[in-house]
Amino acid sequence: MEEDKSKKIPVDAKLLSDAIIELNISRRSVGLYPRDHPIIKESLVRAFDFLRNLFELGHDITLAVAKDVLMVGDFVLDARNPVFKEFAMSLHRKGIATVTFYSGLTMEELLGFHELLVSKDAAAGQAMIEYAEKKGIRSIKFIPLDISKFSFVEDRLREEGGGRALWESYISGLLNGKLAGSDGEGVALGIPPEDIASFINDRMPPDANEMTYDSVITSYLKKRDSGIRTELFSKFLSFINNLSPQLKGQFIKRAFNQPFVQSADIERLVRELTVYDVERLERIFHENTSLIPESLDNLLNKLSHAKAGESFFDTLSAEHGGIDDIQMDENILQLFKDDQFKKFVSEDYQKELNKMLQGSQAKTTVLAEELEKESQEQTVDRKFSEITLELLETDFIEKEDYLSLLSRISIMTDHFVETGRFSEISEIYNAVYSHTLTGKFKDEASGMVAYFFHSKEFLSKFIESLKVWGKVDREGALRLSKVNKLHLIIPLLDAVSDETAASVRKFLLDILGSLGSDIVPEVTRRLNDERWYVVRNMIYLLREAGGIKHVGYVRRFARVQNRKVCLEAIKTLIHFKTGDALSYIKLYLQCDDPVLRDQVVKLTGTYKYKGAVPHLLQLLEKRDVFGSKLYDKLSIARALGKIGDPRALPVLTKLCRSKAILYKAALNELKVEIFRGLDNYPPAAITGLLETGLRSKNDEIRTISEKMLGEKGAGDV
Repeated sequence: MEEDKSKKIPVDAKLLSDAIIELNISRRSVGLYPRDHPIIKESLVRAFDFLRNLFELGHDITLAVAKDVLMVGDFVLDARNPVFKEFAMSLHRKGIATVTFYSGLTMEELLGFHELLVSKDAAAGQAMIEYAEKKGIRSIKFIPLDISKFSFVEDRLREEGGGRALWESYISGLLNGKLAGSDGEGVALGIPPEDIASFINDRMPPDANEMTYDSVITSYLKKRDSGIRTELFSKFLSFINNLSPQLKGQFIKRAFNQPFVQSADIERLVRELTVYDVERLERIFHENTSLIPESLDNLLNKLSHAKAGESFFDTLSAEHGGIDDIQMDENILQLFKDDQFKKFVSEDYQKELNKMLQGSQAKTTVLAEELEKESQEQTVDRKFSEITLELLETDFIEKEDYLSLLSRISIMTDHFVETGRFSEISEIYNAVYSHTLTGKFKDEASGMVAYFFHSKEFLSKFIESLKVWGKVDREGALRLSKVNKLHLIIPLLDAVSDETAASVRKFLLDILGSLGSDIVPEVTRRLNDERWYVVRNMIYLLREAGGIKHVGYVRRFARVQNRKVCLEAIKTLIHFKTGDALSYIKLYLQCDDPVLRDQVVKLTGTYKYKGAVPHLLQLLEKRDVFGSKLYDKLSIARALGKIGDPRALPVLTKLCRSKAILYKAALNELKVEIFRGLDNYPPAAITGLLETGLRSKNDEIRTISEKMLGEKGAGDV
C-alpha cells in the first residue's frame, strides 16, 4: 500500500526528503551564524545541490503547508517526521501557505529566503511577497496564509475587506450554507483545521440544523471520481480532534451518514489511511463509542480486536482468510475462535502450553531487556553523538565534511538541550572547543563555539531547560555551566531575578554559586536593585562565591528594615568573620523583634561563633518571672551546644542543679535541651554535669548521662 501512495509524489520521494532535511539544516545555520560564515555556505551548497537535482525532474517544486504538515501535490509527507514538522512550522509562523522553488534559483536567493524565515522582525503573510521582492528573490514564490485581502460574499469571493472580518464571514459562510460545497475544499486546504475547529467551537449556533454540519463536513469529505479524498479526510480527523465534546458528537453522527459516503468508499478510505491516521480514528471513536455510525461499526470492531503489534490492514486481510497471501479455509479460521479452541484442546494441554510459553519468555527476558535498553532513543542519540565526535578527530576529514558534521552537531545539541542531556552537551562542547586550540579547522570550530554555544538563543534554551531538567542531570548541568560561565552569568542572573518558583530559584542560585568569583562584579552591581528579594539573593551569591573583598557592599544592609535582607547580610558578615560582626550580633540579641532575635541566635550556633558566648549566657541567666522567655532560652541552649565553648558549662551546670516552684515543666525542658547538646563540649569538662544528670528524675537526662559516662570510661581505658 505504501508503494501505491508513493506513486502520487510528483518527484522522487527520497530526494525530496533529503532536500527538505538540508533546507531545514541551512535555515537553522542562517539563524545561528553570520551571513559570511563558512558553515552557512556549506549548508547552503548541500541544500542547493539537492534542489538542483529535483529540478532535473521538473522545472519547479511546490510545498504546501498546513501548520506543521508539509504536502507535495496531493501527497501528505510523514506528519511524524520531526524535521518535516519543524520546517513546516517555520513556514507557518511566517504565514506561508505554499512555497515554490523554480529552476532558476540562485544561492543568494536561497540565503535570502532563509533570512526571511529566521528574522524576528521581517514581515509575514502577504507582506512576505513584497519583502522578498526587495531582497531580489525571484525564483522562490510564496502564496501567503494572509487572507486579509478577501471578504466573503454569497456565491463568490472578491478582493477587499480583511482581517478578522474575513474569518467570520468565510467560515460563517459554511455554517450558514452560503458557501457552496464545491468551494469548501479551499477552506479545508487553506486554513489549518485546528483554527477552523476553534472558531466553530465559539460560533456554532446552539440550534444549528443538519445542513449547518453537513456544509462543513462536505468541505472535507468531498467526493471525486475515485471517492473521498484521503488527504482531506486526514485534515477532517484533525478538525474533529479539536472540537468541543458536544460538537464532536454531532459531527461524528453526521459525517458518515452523508449520501455520498458509501460502504465501499469507507473501506477503501480506511485502507489508504496512514497508521497515524488510523490510530487517530480509533481514538476518536473509542472516546465516543455510542456515536459510531453503522457504516463504520464493522471496521472499528476489526480495529478494536486487532492483535498487539498487528496493523489494521493485516486485520482486514485476515478476515477474508488471507494471511501473507496464503489462503486459509474457513473451517481452519473457525477453529481458532476461542470457543472452538476449547472444544478441541483440553485444559491439561492448555496448561502445558502455558508452561512452555512461560519458560520461553523466562529464557529471553534478560536478552530482551538488553536489546530494549540498547534501542532506547537516549542510547541511540548518545551513540550517534559519540560517533560524530570521533569523525571530527579523523585525519582524513575534509573541510566540507567537517562543516557538515558541525551542522549536524548543532541540530543534535538543540535536541539534547530540549531533553536535558547536559552531560552529552558538555562532551560536545569540550570536543569542539579543543579543536579551537589545535587542529587544521580552528576557525571553523571557533565559529561553532562563538556563534552557537555563546549565542543568546542557545543560552536562553539552556536556562529554560535547567529549570525543568537541571536536577535530573545536576552534574552535567554544573559542568556545562562552568565551561560557558562568562556568557551565562548575566542571563542566569536575570532568570533568577524573574523566577517565581522557590525550588527552581534555589537550584539556579546553586548553579551561579558554583561559578566562583567570576560572578562577583555583576552581583555587586545588582545590589542596587529595588526589589528586596533580588538584593537578598545577590548577598547570598556574594557569600557563596567567596567575595570577601566585596563584603563592604554588604555591610550597609545589616541595618535595613527588611528582615530577610538584614539576616542575609548578618549571616554574610559572620561567615567572613568580619571585625564588626559581633557588634551586629549584640545589637540584635537585645532587639525587640523576637523572630529576628531568634534567627541571630541560630546563626551563632550554625557558625559556632564563640565571640557570642558571653552575650548568649547573659540572656540565658536573665530571670524570667513569667516564663515568657522559655523559647528564647531553649534556642540559646541549643546554640551553645553547637558552639561547645567550656565557658558556658558553669552557667549550664547551675541551671541543671536549680529547682523551680513555678514553671517546673519549662525548666525541665530546658535541662533536657542542655544535656542533648553536651556532645560538642570537651569530655573532661562535662564530667561533673553528667554525674548530676545520673541523679535526675528525667529518663532522657539519665540515659544521656549514662551513655556519655560509659563512652568516656571506655575511652580512658
